[in-house]
Amino acid sequence: MAGSNKANYARIGFFVVLTATLAVGVLMFLGGIGSRQHEFLCETYFTYPVSGLEVGSAVNFRGVKVGSVKRISFIASEYANHSEADAQNIWVQIALDTRLMGVGSEDSIYVTLERMIAKGLHVKVSASGVTGLSKLEVDYPRGKIEDKPISWQPRTLCVPPAPSILQSASDSAQQILDQINHMDLLNFWTNAIGCISSANDLLANSASLVGAQQGAIGEIISNLRDASVNLRDFSQQIRDNPGSILRNREQEPLPETK
Repeated sequence: MAGSNKANYARIGFFVVLTATLAVGVLMFLGGIGSRQHEFLCETYFTYPVSGLEVGSAVNFRGVKVGSVKRISFIASEYANHSEADAQNIWVQIALDTRLMGVGSEDSIYVTLERMIAKGLHVKVSASGVTGLSKLEVDYPRGKIEDKPISWQPRTLCVPPAPSILQSASDSAQQILDQINHMDLLNFWTNAIGCISSANDLLANSASLVGAQQGAIGEIISNLRDASVNLRDFSQQIRDNPGSILRNREQEPLPETK
């Protein structure tokens, strides 16, 4: 009797657990269907690494989450017809929520996104705080971006990529290094040494010229000193006897006094 009751309790417990599991599964399935009804799939690609980006990463439009990353792969794995240069490009599938994008159907969001892309909409990878993870930012860049042609035919609407901040900084640094590498540093250094040598020669010639003319320069300075003394004496004489400037020679006697 006791053994029979225990068996019945075990069956009842198993039935309750099974029922609860099925109920949760049905709710999750129905919830997934409901969310997929408002899901719009599009894609993008990147020519640079997407470190920190993973399935489920947020997709933001002007700082507001409007979707998530659905899949991450390579162009070579998703498309057969592609160029060798595009084979290693990163392919990212994006799931957008049509409700958050302000449109209610697939057709309307397709037209809306096409219009936004025509106006300059791009997507880029950006860091998500200090966690080391990344997210996708969909927005209109300030500067104009020249979109390169792609060698494959996208199955869904493709949002063109924009360079990330880190990638832009890296490209700028690489351009500077390339310019330095192309500079003729040996020729530049040779010219610099030549300029320094010419300056030294000019200084040496100037010193030689000054040394050769030192006697003449001393005589000129002595003459200037004597002229200064004479001018000072003349000024003192005029100050003491102003009339002397009018009597520069002896006056002749008047005729009636002869």
